[in-house]
Amino acid sequence: MNVKEFITRTITAFFLIAGAYALIKYTPDRWFSLALFLLISAGAYELVKLTQPVKYSMILVLLSGLSIALSFTFRKPDSQPDLLPGIIMILVLTGLFFLFSIRRREDLNSFVKDMGIQFLIIFYLYVPLYFILELKRLGPHFLFFMIFVIAVGDTGAYFVGSAIGKHKIYPVASPKKSLEGLIAAAITAALTGWLSIVVFPLPVKVWQAMATAGIIGLLSQLSDPVESLFKRAAGKKDSGALLPGHGGVLDRVDSYIFCAPVLFYIITYLWK
Repeated sequence: MNVKEFITRTITAFFLIAGAYALIKYTPDRWFSLALFLLISAGAYELVKLTQPVKYSMILVLLSGLSIALSFTFRKPDSQPDLLPGIIMILVLTGLFFLFSIRRREDLNSFVKDMGIQFLIIFYLYVPLYFILELKRLGPHFLFFMIFVIAVGDTGAYFVGSAIGKHKIYPVASPKKSLEGLIAAAITAALTGWLSIVVFPLPVKVWQAMATAGIIGLLSQLSDPVESLFKRAAGKKDSGALLPGHGGVLDRVDSYIFCAPVLFYIITYLWK
């Protein structure tokens, strides 16, 4: 990484961190939900470009994503999001889109792939990432806990993996990731779990925070290379170029795809 790239990356990271902190700490839930919807939709657009469906509709993607967003945003207090109506609407809209857009027998060649991509975007991006809103509703510190743990776990994985990483575990998806780095991510994340509840006070025992943080650190290292598979399949280094020095939106949120829903349910059913 040259000096110019480092400076660009650092400046972008500063604004991302400052913007995320302000949104999480000071933004009402519904405005936060709108910002989250726009962020995920930008990632959805990048995923469409990576997967390259023959027939697709970004309007359909956005409407489907909006149905998930509304299910989370306007749920009843003290209840879980009711995704069933939104999922039914997605099924109907997607089915009708392909029914009326496929006019020739040749169009059937890509039908299964194209329809699968439509569903993939919703259930791979919108559903899991909207649990970020649920974590914020529990309290901003729960969300800060996840962000902090993942960031430190990634840092531990990077330095240990770079120094002594020899056993590659995802050679196709992420050639630089190693077993040593994976173990380091879990350990450093677990240790950060203790520090996190000191910096961001949470109603949880130390051992619970550390165990949860270790799981989240491990999951983030598994979630990241799954997104990398899409980039490798498309022959791309980054998912996009929206964030100077950091690639695309997907490159920044990929670690949260597995972690956000898992952390929410751990907090909901095991912490309380």
